[in-house]
Amino acid sequence: MPVRDRLTWARRPAVWASAGVVGLLVATVVAGEVAGWPFLRQPLERAMARGAGVAVQLQGAVNLHLIWRPRLEVEHLRIASDPRFKAPHLLDAQRATLAWRWGDVWRWRRGDTLHLQSLRADVLDAHLVRTADGQANWQLGARETPSKEADASVEAALPSFGNLTVGQGQIAWVDAMQDADVAVQVRGSESSAASGPGAGYQASLTGRYRALPLKLAVRAGSTLPLLQDPDIAADAPWVPVRIEGTVASTRVLFDGQAASLLGTPRMQGRVEVAGPSLADVAKPLGLTLPRTPAFDLRGELQQDAGVWRLKTTRAHIGSSRLQGDMHYQQRTQPPRLTGTITGPKLALADLGPAIGGNPKAGTAEPADTPAGRALPQRRFDLPSLKAMDADVQMAIQELDFGTQAMAPLRQLKTRVLLDGGVLRLEDLQAVVSGGQVKGMTALDSNANPAKWEARLAFEGIDMAGWIRGLRPDSAEGKAPPATATAALKRERKEARQGGEQPVQAYLTGVLSGNLHLRGAGNSTAAILGSADGPLHLRLREGTLSHLITEAMGLDLAQALEVVITGDRPLPLRCARFDLVARNGLIKPTLAVMDNKDSTMWITGQVSLRDESLNLHVVTRPKDWSLLSLRTPVTITGTLADPAVGIEPKGLVGRVLGALALGAVVGPAAAILPLMETGKGEAKDPCNTPVAAAAPRLPSPPVEKSR
Repeated sequence: MPVRDRLTWARRPAVWASAGVVGLLVATVVAGEVAGWPFLRQPLERAMARGAGVAVQLQGAVNLHLIWRPRLEVEHLRIASDPRFKAPHLLDAQRATLAWRWGDVWRWRRGDTLHLQSLRADVLDAHLVRTADGQANWQLGARETPSKEADASVEAALPSFGNLTVGQGQIAWVDAMQDADVAVQVRGSESSAASGPGAGYQASLTGRYRALPLKLAVRAGSTLPLLQDPDIAADAPWVPVRIEGTVASTRVLFDGQAASLLGTPRMQGRVEVAGPSLADVAKPLGLTLPRTPAFDLRGELQQDAGVWRLKTTRAHIGSSRLQGDMHYQQRTQPPRLTGTITGPKLALADLGPAIGGNPKAGTAEPADTPAGRALPQRRFDLPSLKAMDADVQMAIQELDFGTQAMAPLRQLKTRVLLDGGVLRLEDLQAVVSGGQVKGMTALDSNANPAKWEARLAFEGIDMAGWIRGLRPDSAEGKAPPATATAALKRERKEARQGGEQPVQAYLTGVLSGNLHLRGAGNSTAAILGSADGPLHLRLREGTLSHLITEAMGLDLAQALEVVITGDRPLPLRCARFDLVARNGLIKPTLAVMDNKDSTMWITGQVSLRDESLNLHVVTRPKDWSLLSLRTPVTITGTLADPAVGIEPKGLVGRVLGALALGAVVGPAAAILPLMETGKGEAKDPCNTPVAAAAPRLPSPPVEKSR
């Protein structure tokens, strides 16, 4: 026999022996898989306890599968909780099936969150506890101690399941990092899912989440999408879900379908939310929304892969009527809100607390503007500006200022940007009373105090149409048309044809101008009280009340004539106001109004720091008058309570002169010092070269810095 053949025959016993060993192992594994590895019960219990770091008990019948679809079927499974968490146990399940994937187990052993393929139990009792330092009793076998900066999100808070099916059970979740203390009661069964409309699972959630009381009822279909995580189980089912209840004083209704409610939420359906303030809804989600009056939101809600989408069909906030399509990316750092807001009306009073103003009447919010002050003192909620970023496009048909004395802005468009605590309104534009307003504003909450900037330009605005308080009929609550100059002409013509007194306005004209102001503070009053920058205003094609003109000049004879014959508007030749703000103190470099009767020059100052007024108005007549007490008119007091008076020095001189002439020459001569001859027409006082010729007026007292 050849040598090669002899060697082959010599090796055959070893080959057959190896094959026999392999066959025996395969047979053993197959037999073990079929039988459920009954002899591995105690070793498995000890191995699970070592891996989890807490006691694990497998009681009653045990069926284990390690190769094909690894799972553990046990009559009674009990996993203890570390004593320092003061919980009776972590998990106690009867007639339970626990399925996993070895890759998830390997990642868990390396410190990842615990993911399980499924958990099915006829009876389940779980106690999930996490302390303020990030230690949690579900962090079984964790190799590293979480830091105080541990992720506080719901995703990282709880173990997740590809499928969770519970016949009856309860889950207690106490989480100091989430400020949560929630009790979940569950009942239902898989077999009842197809038995009728009342079939499936029902759960009630009660307790507290982020300091807000919680009371929700959940009805689900064939499985309970509570803690299951569809990200780790491709077959995680979508089931019909209805959630109804309250979060604090906010009513919540969701009717749709979901694959997960906690863990990594995935849901879509119809939603209705109503409550006293949007801020209460935003807090549990980590959103930054303003404190508002009562609201009612209805629309379609979706949540997938950490992105919430709300498309509203109804958004009533106070008297505001809006719609929106918003996306909230919850997983980014910080979270980010994007989308669009549109609608027929936004009432500024509904956002009063958010912009530092007083709350709307009828709300529970206290007013923060003290008596005697006009500027809002409420402090901004600056820390909330850093809770998220935002990029929202707004297009509102009407911005209502909440007063009949001022016409609303229309066709308002702007882009709201919130980036790293800096809030900006970019590309701001609106239409008002035939004109336009454009510009931007910004608030930087990173500075201390917060920094504010505004750049606005306005062109072609009809004054009497915008500032309705300039019309006498505004006091009666009559709102004039938006374009008041043309309307006034039409109304006057109709009044004359009907033999009635024509409708009047104290001041009309087309307003243009611009401003660029900067300030710093944590409230509206503080920002304006530190404002710096220029303000320029121009008025053309206008009129000024004749009575006001004569009253400001104390022309008694002509004022009496106007009272008797009726006020009539005088064409306004020009009006110009060039103002400069320095640390909240506003002074005019040029302030003049000119018509064919008189020229009025204004000097002085307005302090936005203490809201005081100290203005002087001197009127220079252009016509003859019999009785004139020409003397500077003063406007003092505060923004909330102005006082109009006269400068006594010039007035005393005129009156004493009249009395002296009357005593020496005769009573008729007493009127000579009170006669005004006028200076006739002069050059346009609104032109800068002529502005230097403005009359010198007494300087107001210098305000001492505080």
